[in-house]
Amino acid sequence: MILETDKIKIELTRLDNIETIIQIENENFDFIGRYDFDRHKGVIESDDEMHLSIFDKHDNSLIGHVILAGLRNTNESIEFRRIVISNLKKGKGFGKDSIDLIKRYCFKELNANRIWLDVFHDNYRAIGLYKSQGFKMEGLLREVIKQNGHYHSLEIMSILKNDF
Repeated sequence: MILETDKIKIELTRLDNIETIIQIENENFDFIGRYDFDRHKGVIESDDEMHLSIFDKHDNSLIGHVILAGLRNTNESIEFRRIVISNLKKGKGFGKDSIDLIKRYCFKELNANRIWLDVFHDNYRAIGLYKSQGFKMEGLLREVIKQNGHYHSLEIMSILKNDF
């Protein structure tokens, strides 16, 4: 499976991509939970999750990744568990292109009715991006994550096939 725009290519993650993916996650530790090698490997091997790598088509560099979960959900609701873009590539439209491709893939190929995600309440940049891509706020989970010695609240957002 390969998804692409003129700027990016998204394909299934290979095991040899994991070390770079972990480095990219470490750059973004303020806004995501980090996985170790074995957890990433488990997602790659899962039949209910999908681990995808994002490449910059200009230089074929690995610039981020996406994790989808709940692929076998009988309610046709897929969790957009993670998108991470390297700090060096932020603000250049790679996240927007990635989300657009993932929405199309989930709604057209996986026949999802709903895509949902959670995002740290204070991750304003990501929330703005998700809103610009049609995601709507559903609610707030107050102080559910403890990371770096602080509690964080999560916004729940979703987009429906009919809104796509």
